[in-house]
Amino acid sequence: MTIFLHQAEDRVSISGRKIKMQRYLLSVILVFLFFLFPSPLWGETSGILIISSNASVQKYKTAQKEFRKTIPDSILEIDLGNRKWSISGIRELIQDTQPELIYCIGTKAYLAASEYAGEKHIVFSSVINWLRLPLTPKTYGVSNELHSEMEIMLFRYIFPKMRKIGVLYSKYTEAWFEKTRAEGRNIGVDIIGRKVSDKKDVDSALKKILPGTEAFWMISDPIIVGNKKNPFTILKKCDARKIPVFSYHDVFAKYGATLIVSVDTPTIARQAAGIAMELLSGDSPGERVQFPAGSRITLNMKKLSDYQLSYNEDALDSVNHIIE
Repeated sequence: MTIFLHQAEDRVSISGRKIKMQRYLLSVILVFLFFLFPSPLWGETSGILIISSNASVQKYKTAQKEFRKTIPDSILEIDLGNRKWSISGIRELIQDTQPELIYCIGTKAYLAASEYAGEKHIVFSSVINWLRLPLTPKTYGVSNELHSEMEIMLFRYIFPKMRKIGVLYSKYTEAWFEKTRAEGRNIGVDIIGRKVSDKKDVDSALKKILPGTEAFWMISDPIIVGNKKNPFTILKKCDARKIPVFSYHDVFAKYGATLIVSVDTPTIARQAAGIAMELLSGDSPGERVQFPAGSRITLNMKKLSDYQLSYNEDALDSVNHIIE
């Protein structure tokens, strides 16, 4: 019995030494990996920090993927759709990693970064109506809205007989409206606008503006489309009067929009990456916020038939997607 106890004690002693040796070897390996592959989470500069408002949203996911294709190295990523990220956590991460530049995808990402970026460059994309954002001295980006004059020319090209286009706007897009109305006059199109102060006033403002218009231009204004019901109210009211709706997102095509001119997400992500590379090389981009370089045009032929609208058949060659 005594011999058995001694043998058991020897086995325990040997086992303990093995565990200690394993722990020692693990510590050596971790130290080796630390110096061989330094992690930005341990205080090293990460180069570029990507903050996505929600990586599960397809357009944000696409933007992130295309940006990384252009600039694949030294990138750290944050997904605000993941609940583990708090504002204080983002602040600490920016302070700890000290990125040279922050790329923000979506409004939520930009607002989180701009508060704690300090002197760091910020580049944004996929932000609806960027004019309402608090811009830092080092903010750059790609607008999610296309050049309004280009869009009006496109409207005229597809529908050459149209002269009166209605639009609802708010304080956030008032400057855009004044500029767009002037551009329309130069092209021979009357942009008829009505200012809305509250999301609840969209329906009544629509009733007042529609009688004098030939088409309605639904823009990405945070008050006009901020309420989820408003876009569908607009589409329903316009459909009742057989007034075509021009919109900015493909999702509205299946709900009755006639013409959709949307930005091309992969293109604007590559554009944002180009701005980032300029800034990292010490250059200054010509424009702080650039218009999108690519667009996608969808035309709902079913609505053209329902409303008996005349259109330029030659313009169909410029359309990316036709809904029959």
